[in-house]
Amino acid sequence: MDLWIWAFIGGLAGTSAMDFGARQLGQLGVNDALGGLLGRWVMGFRQFRFVIDGNVELKTPETYRELKVGTAFHYIVGGGGVALMYPTWFAITGITLPENHILAGLVFGVLSVGLTWILQYPCFGFGLFGRKGPKGASTILPPLLLHSVYGLGIGVVLQLAI
Repeated sequence: MDLWIWAFIGGLAGTSAMDFGARQLGQLGVNDALGGLLGRWVMGFRQFRFVIDGNVELKTPETYRELKVGTAFHYIVGGGGVALMYPTWFAITGITLPENHILAGLVFGVLSVGLTWILQYPCFGFGLFGRKGPKGASTILPPLLLHSVYGLGIGVVLQLAI
């Protein structure tokens, strides 16, 4: 049971590190195409709107409420849903837990970027891997780097706790 709790905490830490990294990349002028779309997308779920035209939506500045909803969703999904896939994998497969959670967390983080490339970008109207995203957006390397940081957050917490 401790693994599940620590994975959740690691997911929160990883999400926090990921958000910090995204702000740093943004200050360097790196655009990952997501901008403030997450909250706007999630708020559309109430109307059963699961796909948006991100290229149009990005032209309207994000509201305070969209920012809060997007941030909460990111932490719920990152801390909860996705991070708990780490212990679930070992429980389902019966594979022994790794000695080095940092390396395993890094691999997990790299694999988790698939959620952005294959689920989130298409739902934002950017297509697979964001290839139809806004002009000048970097849709491959920034998400890969940020999800690596996310996975490291999970791995470091688990390595220190277990």
